[in-house]
Amino acid sequence: MEKSKLYPQAYFPADKIEQILHKVIQAPKHEEPASFYYLTRGDESWRFEQEEEYFAAYRQEHDNSFLKRTYRQLVFKIRYARNNYTDITVVAPTSQEIDSVFSTFDKLYPSSKQQPSTGQPSIYAAIAPEAL
Repeated sequence: MEKSKLYPQAYFPADKIEQILHKVIQAPKHEEPASFYYLTRGDESWRFEQEEEYFAAYRQEHDNSFLKRTYRQLVFKIRYARNNYTDITVVAPTSQEIDSVFSTFDKLYPSSKQQPSTGQPSIYAAIAPEAL
């Protein structure tokens, strides 16, 4: 069973994502889940091997990021596009397992919404929009 949900203008805090990862995708200590960590900032793109490195970069301003964690029948994916959206997908055997993840993000969403950027170059920032 799979569910995806788009959260417009959302940036979820790293601490909350880490909490979900360790709560939902719990692998025994001797078995590691398969993970993929990717992030872009300006003209740079990074693929991380370690979760700690990824979240350190995620906490800093960046353009896009993607994290995927898989363990047995559980899959968690979160994709962030700055000033646009966060997209979350969860695959699990039951709807209860899926809903437990989304209920956390649904509660966080109101406080995680970003103000959309105007897209105006900084040279025009001091000029009133009606003057343009």
